[in-house]
Amino acid sequence: MSLFRSEQMEYYNLVIPRESAWDVMNTLGYFDSVHIIDYDATLPQINRPFSNYVKRCDDVMQKIEQIEAEMRNFKIEKRYCPDVIDLLKKRNGSHKQFEELEQDICKVADDLEHQQQTLTSLQEKKNTIRENLEVLRNAVAFQNEDSEEASLLGFQKMVGVILKEDELRFKRIIFRITKGNIHVEIMDIQEHFIQQDRRSVQKCVFMLFYPCGDLTQKKILRVIDSFSCNKFDIPTSSEQHAQRITMLENQLIEADQLLHLTITQINKRLQDLVEVKYNCSWIEEMRILITKEKYLYMNLNMLNMTNSVFHGQIWLPQGQDQKIQQALRNLHGNDKQLPSGQIQEQQTQLTPPTYYKLNSFTYPFQEIVNTYGIPRYKEINPGLSTIITFPFLVGVMFGDVGHGLLLFVCGLYLTTEDARKSIFSGLVPMRYMILLIGFFACYNGLIYNDFLSIGLNLFGSCYNLVDGEYEIQEDCVYKFGIDPAWGSSANQLTFMNSFKMKLAVIIGVTHMTFGIILKGFNTIHFNNYIDFFCEFIPQFLLLICSFGYMDFLLFLKWCTKFEDTKDAPSVITTMIDMVLRPFDVPEKPLFESGEQQRSIQLLLLTIIAFCIPVMLITKPLIFSLNKKNHPYQQIPSQIPDDDANQEQLQNDMQKDQSQPHSKVSIQQHNEHDDIGELIVHQSIETIEFVLGSVSNTASYLRLWALSLAHSQLAEVFFSMTIASHIGEGGFFGTIGSIIQFPGFALATFGVLMCMDLMECFLHALRLQWVEFQSKFYKADGYMFKAYSFTNIKSNEQDD
Repeated sequence: MSLFRSEQMEYYNLVIPRESAWDVMNTLGYFDSVHIIDYDATLPQINRPFSNYVKRCDDVMQKIEQIEAEMRNFKIEKRYCPDVIDLLKKRNGSHKQFEELEQDICKVADDLEHQQQTLTSLQEKKNTIRENLEVLRNAVAFQNEDSEEASLLGFQKMVGVILKEDELRFKRIIFRITKGNIHVEIMDIQEHFIQQDRRSVQKCVFMLFYPCGDLTQKKILRVIDSFSCNKFDIPTSSEQHAQRITMLENQLIEADQLLHLTITQINKRLQDLVEVKYNCSWIEEMRILITKEKYLYMNLNMLNMTNSVFHGQIWLPQGQDQKIQQALRNLHGNDKQLPSGQIQEQQTQLTPPTYYKLNSFTYPFQEIVNTYGIPRYKEINPGLSTIITFPFLVGVMFGDVGHGLLLFVCGLYLTTEDARKSIFSGLVPMRYMILLIGFFACYNGLIYNDFLSIGLNLFGSCYNLVDGEYEIQEDCVYKFGIDPAWGSSANQLTFMNSFKMKLAVIIGVTHMTFGIILKGFNTIHFNNYIDFFCEFIPQFLLLICSFGYMDFLLFLKWCTKFEDTKDAPSVITTMIDMVLRPFDVPEKPLFESGEQQRSIQLLLLTIIAFCIPVMLITKPLIFSLNKKNHPYQQIPSQIPDDDANQEQLQNDMQKDQSQPHSKVSIQQHNEHDDIGELIVHQSIETIEFVLGSVSNTASYLRLWALSLAHSQLAEVFFSMTIASHIGEGGFFGTIGSIIQFPGFALATFGVLMCMDLMECFLHALRLQWVEFQSKFYKADGYMFKAYSFTNIKSNEQDD
């Protein structure tokens, strides 16, 4: 199973002649199996061979974005590409394809820019004509007795148009610079104007009367220029006034016609760009092709060019080399004159990347693991077990048949095509996780016998109500979950608290034990037998002999029938006495006799006491002895210049590392340089595990706390809204239930289905990361990043 451990990776040297570089990279892009290693990650992109091509691709992409912005302004929708790979195969070209695409896109962008400039100038011309017309039409209103009197007194006047939003600020500045020696008249223009940025704004006509003087006039002109206002002259005679209005009206009609014609041409041009040829619009096709070119050249820049030949290293999953070699041999068909690339397998000490084959089902669970850290190469991947354990932990805290069923239905809806086009499209990648959480919430709700805080009587009851008291039937075992009789008992809350608390501890110990077992499998896989005997076995025994024994006592107590519940021993008291009074015979034993229970507990304590020093000192002791018996050869500071000596040195190092006894010690020596560091590290690991066993087990009590909170909130919402009306019955009870139901539904959805579900999700995330994965998961790997054209997404997929 590829999800259990990483795919086996192989290290290859890639050699590509410059003449075939584009063709080879184009061929490799259709394989989802090539991880290219950057030969110098510190080298800036500008110093790489094809940095100019990458910059040109960015410039072309900027032009495409400008074209798409223009399409959005004209409310023209494009068709996205449903299958990017199919499009790239149909439009598969050569290394000259980019120049052709660049010319076509630049020509379209330049034409649209020229048309847009024409449209802008026509719009400005139309606005100027309209402003002049509004000034002339409103000039009559300004020609009152005050203005005639001002003219007789030698005042000058100035007329123009200003934005309505600048009116107050304009008045204040004019008043200040003229020290109040000015009269301002303002009249609003009812029809709005269209600006260059296609905003609709309101303007107003102003007329200024001010004393004669060049200084005052210059100040006013500077203010008008700062507001980008247009000022106009008013004809002195009424005949010239009428002629000017007629002329401007004719010019306005011509400007409207030219403006409409230009808009029509731009719209037609943009409509041509959304024509579908290869299952998507032309502009979307260009965007994908340019993105592909940039992606290709950026990955080609990761190779080292020497004497017109590209050299690089790649990682391949095992078994993919034959397919790639065959594809490279068939690259130029029958033309053997053209050089082609080749791959050569090499040995390396580099750590391979981690690679899993994921699908839409496993992706969200693997993302939970990757958020904590990328799995180390070949270690067990927690993502496989997370598919079941994570939804189950959420379901334990969210256990309710009704709420789980609602969540399950939501998950089913998200699996449909309609969900991808709805407002819930962001939840579509999580659809299978939501589906499983809903399923396990229903499952645990059936165990709790809880349906929207109402008990379900599915299989009858093992209790009979006699004289107001419940009496259990002989040899009756309830088929599944909690007997519904507990729902109406006086100690129902106490019983459910005890049950859920014990269930949380059992689940927690089982979960942590599973994590430790996975650690054992990891040590065996890596042939790290020191960790197997010095860490895995002591940790496993310590957990089983302490909290595993506590879980055993819980099951034993459940399976034992006591004549009087007061005679039932307390598991907590038994565990405390096991540590504080190990030699005392238990007063209330769970075994056949107290002596037998004391002997078993003493044996378990002895094993625990033996495991702690084994974890603490055994590994440093073995490392110290191994270091004395097999000391590492020191590499000389001055490496000989002779090639033969270098090869001999490398052979000696490889020979030393190939010895069976040094495989584990090499790994340990890399992690810990000296014995002191290892002792400190092992002390911290031992203390952390011993104390963590207690704290992590207690941490699983959040399963009990969240489950209790969920059930109590559901009960409060039900009892405070519709419970009393349902109990009342009749006509008024039905009306009251209908009136109160929206409040019950909103509280259930907002608090339980949203807030409480998110809370359960986060707590399960904590248990997954800290309590479970910390037992075995190193999380210090790096992800396999395939050079593949499948990484090129459509804009619709990006959104």
